[in-house]
Amino acid sequence: MTHDSAIAPSLADERRDIARSRILRAAQKVLAGRGLAATVDDVAEAAGVNRRTVFRHFATRDGLFAAAIKEGVRTYALQVPPPPEGDDLRVWLLDLLLVVHRLNARNGRIYWELAALQPDDLPAELAAAAAERRESRKAAAAAVTSRLWQARGGQEAPPAWLADTVAVHLSGFTTQSLTGDFGRTPDEVARVSAQVIEAALAAALAERR
Repeated sequence: MTHDSAIAPSLADERRDIARSRILRAAQKVLAGRGLAATVDDVAEAAGVNRRTVFRHFATRDGLFAAAIKEGVRTYALQVPPPPEGDDLRVWLLDLLLVVHRLNARNGRIYWELAALQPDDLPAELAAAAAERRESRKAAAAAVTSRLWQARGGQEAPPAWLADTVAVHLSGFTTQSLTGDFGRTPDEVARVSAQVIEAALAAALAERR
């Protein structure tokens, strides 16, 4: 085997990975704007490639969109700041909410549609991606609630209504409602959400005393 032949497959793999990533980023952008009304042609145009190139990397439209949604869920989790050590997490909570509502605003329409639709309303691949998104949201809301509760001296498990409050204020629906209907910026939404969560946390702690 020559040196060139040993290098060639890795270069081909690298080009393939670059093309796939470019298509996924384009799909995420298109889904944010058009939701499930998006087409493969929309993605091809956004990626600067032709339709055939898209299908070389993704066998079906649903497979492409499911991969884009799952990649979005993965990168979303990577951008959320982990909680620090210590008992006063007010600064972290606001930082977390600033990141979350900025990401929610960028992710756009597709995530609101996935939250509103039932699994039976979606093709199998998209239903699986929606389920992964939903489980990720539940886990994130539970983890944030538990960390805040413990940091403020809460005993046993936090009340379910507190977890629900946190979940609502991490959601894209809160972002969309306040930015779309009330003209707030994502950062303003984050500050409102921080105040509501802090008030709910204080009420929950008082309820248990």
